[in-house]
Amino acid sequence: MIYDNDNLYVGVYCFDDDPEKIIAREMKWDGRISSDDNIKLIFDTFNDNRSAYWFGTNPLGAQNDALLTGFEMKDFNEDWDAVWDVACSINEDGWSAEFQFPFSSLRFFDIEKQVWGFNIERGIRRLNEQVIWTSIGQNLGLLKIAEAGDLLGLENIKRGSPVYLIPYVTGGAQSVDGQKKYVAEPGFDLKYGITETLSLDITLNTDFAQVESDRARINLTRFPLFFPEKRDFFLEGAKTFDFNLGSRNYLFYSRRIGISDGEEVPIIGGAKLIGRVGEFEMGFINMQTAKRGEIPTTNFSVARVKYDLFDQSYVGILLTNKTSEKGFNSSVGADARFSFNDFLDDKNLVLGASISKTHQPNGPADSWAGNFFIDYPNDLIDMYAGYRFANEHFNPEMGFVSRNGVKSLSYRFSLTPRVNWNGIRKLDFEPLTANYTFNEQNVLESANLSISPFGFQTDAGDRFGFEIEREFDMPEEDFEIFESIIIKSGKYWFTNYGADFHSSGSRTISGGASFSIGDFYGGTRKSFGVSGTINTNKNFAISGDYSVNSITYGGKNFVTNEVGGRLIYDFSTRISSSVFAQWNNEENEINVNYRFNWKPKIGSDFYLVINQVLSTENKLQSKDFAILAKFVWLFII
Repeated sequence: MIYDNDNLYVGVYCFDDDPEKIIAREMKWDGRISSDDNIKLIFDTFNDNRSAYWFGTNPLGAQNDALLTGFEMKDFNEDWDAVWDVACSINEDGWSAEFQFPFSSLRFFDIEKQVWGFNIERGIRRLNEQVIWTSIGQNLGLLKIAEAGDLLGLENIKRGSPVYLIPYVTGGAQSVDGQKKYVAEPGFDLKYGITETLSLDITLNTDFAQVESDRARINLTRFPLFFPEKRDFFLEGAKTFDFNLGSRNYLFYSRRIGISDGEEVPIIGGAKLIGRVGEFEMGFINMQTAKRGEIPTTNFSVARVKYDLFDQSYVGILLTNKTSEKGFNSSVGADARFSFNDFLDDKNLVLGASISKTHQPNGPADSWAGNFFIDYPNDLIDMYAGYRFANEHFNPEMGFVSRNGVKSLSYRFSLTPRVNWNGIRKLDFEPLTANYTFNEQNVLESANLSISPFGFQTDAGDRFGFEIEREFDMPEEDFEIFESIIIKSGKYWFTNYGADFHSSGSRTISGGASFSIGDFYGGTRKSFGVSGTINTNKNFAISGDYSVNSITYGGKNFVTNEVGGRLIYDFSTRISSSVFAQWNNEENEINVNYRFNWKPKIGSDFYLVINQVLSTENKLQSKDFAILAKFVWLFII
């Protein structure tokens, strides 16, 4: 490691006595470098044991970066992108990587002598082996920030107050329901380091033309589907605003801003402030959306503050408010999370609690929700127990709640002993997973009990599992699913049996398959799914998936089909292209999305996006079409 006034440079040499077997196939930014030989680094620049920058590369020089705010993959925000560079080379005795990290891309304290947390890991994929500097152990690893070593010797460095000015222009044409429209829209983002630890983002005429379409899914339940956020502005720093109410229920869900019923609502502009002040981590967002149809222009705001406790714990509050001419909806929540990685000497333990309330004009008082849990996520034994509730009138219009008026108890216990026998690395047993949900009159509304009596993981990274599931559901009202089929209210018990297999991603051909058979609301259901990926070389990959449900209900037989496929051709680490297509027999539409991305320099992009929707209802015919080009250029002032 060496540094100058502007950059930190890291050089790594990975010796290999059989370099012809080095696996290197990924070139796309934020691609699957874990399926290749790789190098991964973390920098805990505040040395607070609770947040870090994560960077990775492979022998082809693919770039992958993320923000890490805990010690599990669910605390891993890979959608964050920084300005940095790397060059790699495969040689006769291994491969090398040279990283360049501008200090302006990192946040750290303005002090003379820096002490950063640091760790480095090498992945040798053909051996499914990781080589790490510190944090060695079955319950540890690179994501355990508190177990990182110390990086000393950085003195008199300055982040400065860089201004990232990012203007962009989007142009193109689209035809929706026979209506043609031409688009020519400018906009810009501005990122400014107010202090060494606080950053301000401003966006005007915000555009997300380059974002890939959501994957359409057939919903065979009575609850809404959850779709992940994909837009860059909301992804950066997303973990700061995380307020989990249990089981994918959130007090703040960023897709409520600029999206309504799956359709885009124009964003006039907004601002985001995120960073640290002393022992406080904080984030603020304020966005204004334009009027669209019956939806009035609306202001969305969210504020989040966390106070550091101990080494890896915090207490915090979150506030949200949505205001328009139709009125307002606000929420307030308080939460605490206590994380330990030295419980019983070297075990992980997490305790969490959150409580929240919503308010709107003339709203009832019983609008509370809460979540309380204890988690013991370790290599041999993994246990979780939780309780959550949501009153009938709990209504966070800037959040996501699958159902109200319920109380739930959850428990999970899994056992994964390492046997290292005949190519099998670990056995997987799940003696019990249980979820009970009661209504507010303490009547059981739904339940799920499952056991996995046998499963295993191989040395190569393949996985197999078998599951038996017992389920109860008591819908109080009829509800509609596929092709207007009505599931009647009542009490239903299900018994299901299933098995699944997933092969290691290091193989040239990899994939998985799953099968289940059992009951469905008094009828029967057979489900099958298969997915696969072929990586022929560093440039080309093809993947696809197919799932089918064959259901008998109420004397009727029906079948659901969902198909997806993707072709990827990467010209280099800076030029990539992909075609994604999907179809299911509920929408009866083929959606084809083509994306081309060229990065003339880090932080600047050219996108070409073509989206075609074809109806398959009666005969194949074009329904919607759009072609858009977006050019983004980064100026650092």
